[in-house]
Amino acid sequence: MTRVRGWFVSTGAPPAWGMVRYMVCGLVVGAAFTGLLPDFRATLLGALAGVLVAASGSGGPSAISRRVALVTAGVGFVLMAVAFATGNDPVWAALAMAAVAPLTSLAAAAGPLGALLGFLLSLAYFLIATMARVANLFDLVSVPWAAAHIALGCLGGLLVVFVGTAWRRRTETDEVKAARAPVPIKPMWEALRSFDEHARDGVRRAIPLAILMYFFQRDGGRDAFWIFFAAYIVLLTTGKAPKDLVAVRVGSTLFGVVALAIASLVVPDKVLFSLGVVILFTGIGLSPPYPIVGGGLTSIGSILLAGAPTGDVTGWAVHRLLDTILGCAIAVAAMYLLWPRDRETPEPVPVAAAT
Repeated sequence: MTRVRGWFVSTGAPPAWGMVRYMVCGLVVGAAFTGLLPDFRATLLGALAGVLVAASGSGGPSAISRRVALVTAGVGFVLMAVAFATGNDPVWAALAMAAVAPLTSLAAAAGPLGALLGFLLSLAYFLIATMARVANLFDLVSVPWAAAHIALGCLGGLLVVFVGTAWRRRTETDEVKAARAPVPIKPMWEALRSFDEHARDGVRRAIPLAILMYFFQRDGGRDAFWIFFAAYIVLLTTGKAPKDLVAVRVGSTLFGVVALAIASLVVPDKVLFSLGVVILFTGIGLSPPYPIVGGGLTSIGSILLAGAPTGDVTGWAVHRLLDTILGCAIAVAAMYLLWPRDRETPEPVPVAAAT
């Protein structure tokens, strides 16, 4: 009982509401930019890109934030474009997933900021790959137009970062303004060369996710979606999560599925989508002081966000719950059967301080 009570005790870190403000602005600006393009159905892609880039530059010295945002915009554009371009092609989608998982895990070798970038890039790839599939965007939007929306969304996110950092620079000292940080290629390469715990974590995530991505893109049915979705939620954060966090994440994922089934009986899909965004942002904001609660809310928000567009949120609730249990079981088995002696990562979602 004492251990359970400890899940709700603050770590002492401040909430990441600064990051959430950047993410909300990135969502709005990214959607506004891409709304100017002819194919309005792909606006969602630009909005997600705006959120990713804006979040990456939300904290720390302004010069470093801008450089991180520029790197994230470039890498994020490639990952999201690849996620869309490989959609509906099971083999290429599986290969892309097998490459993205190690890349985002290796980013954690660069420290807390790298782990944060790995988390955001992994989440961005996942949302594009899943939401574009369930919303049928692969058949409705061409790859060039999708890439254009994602590019404009990245530009929108960069605009938010540069405006926000210009505001922050007014109160920064000259020493902080002069701060610089190298692009973390060297620690990532060393982690790969030595095949350390970060590289092993990438393989630990890549094997089940690549297999499940193959079946998801080949079948496209509800079972494949929910099994893949549940496994990805559990394996979303880079690093090997503590057992109590895994238990909460599995429980919150199952709870989110049940909550979605119940809420969808009375709440329209568009409202559920909005609730998903709010809950996801709330979870990210609470993750530093309350990692267990924040991780749980992030899981529930992601479920609502990706589940609302499926078009079948009211049916087969028990069937979907069994799919989710299977997906969670696959993820947990991969996490603790592959290199079981690797140390657990104490903090699930490192969040840079934001103002």
